[in-house]
Amino acid sequence: MTWALAAPVESIRAIARLRQRAGVMVCSAGSEVWLRGEVPDQQLDEPLAQALRVIPGGRQFTVLAGDQLVAAGKLVPTGRLPAGPWRPLAEWLSLNLPPPNQPKA
Repeated sequence: MTWALAAPVESIRAIARLRQRAGVMVCSAGSEVWLRGEVPDQQLDEPLAQALRVIPGGRQFTVLAGDQLVAAGKLVPTGRLPAGPWRPLAEWLSLNLPPPNQPKA
């Protein structure tokens, strides 16, 4: 099963908690950040389900063939995943440290 989640870009701190989880992909689409991943047994494991539930403003989906989205608890597709580009979350969140303060001349 493929799962997906859309959340406002302001939720990035909560999304970052998933960076260590293998297989989580991310796509930035306007004011939203989209996540997606695969689970082998047709059901999210509890640690992943909990991590997705606590993302502020997050909307969860199941992804059908053709990237159609079915909202959690619904039966009818309501849209499609963004086309991408999709990148691994850990790569997308790579830390960029600010340059050190330079003394003024």
